Amino acid sequence: MGVDLEGAEPLYRQVAAEVERRIAEGVYPAGKRIPSTAELSEEFGVSRRTITDAFVLLKDRGVVRGVQGRGTFARAADG
Repeated sequence: MGVDLEGAEPLYRQVAAEVERRIAEGVYPAGKRIPSTAELSEEFGVSRRTITDAFVLLKDRGVVRGVQGRGTFARAADG
């Protein structure tokens, strides 16, 4: 999957949905670091700011947690 650059849904929401799907499917296992902003920016073909906005949304939802200097980590489905 990926993002639809021409779609009506904001890009950061599309990225957040895809990352959340990958966490739910175990592609990014709970407790493990997910790819960096730079890595995801390259993969999805969007700006780093878009990835950062997606991470903020996912943090607000409790899907990921950020650890300063270490990265962003997937959380277990139960939080």
